[in-house]
Amino acid sequence: MLTLLKKAKLADALLDDYPEVITGYVVDAKVVSGCLVGVAYKTWGYARGEKLISGSITQVIEYGQRWLIKTGEQDCLVVVNFSRGGRQSLLHLIDLFDSASLAHSRRCLH
Repeated sequence: MLTLLKKAKLADALLDDYPEVITGYVVDAKVVSGCLVGVAYKTWGYARGEKLISGSITQVIEYGQRWLIKTGEQDCLVVVNFSRGGRQSLLHLIDLFDSASLAHSRRCLH
């Protein structure tokens, strides 16, 4: 169930324009094992409010105050809000991507 604040954040996210084609919106997002986990809204293949587990995250884009998450399945998901510890899990993944880039790896998580 969405609280009033989460509904307002979701509505705001739905009204924004993005530089990518968006395939879904994720509420209460966090990164687990290199995948985005949360609750899906307006997401192809998921019912409204269904738990979402994305494919492997391949790219993270900071767009204004929002985060766009690209996956190996060619999805581009908008993070509406984070669950407890969710922002830290995403920032940790970004640090891993940055470290992999410095090491000239293919940015794969093992």
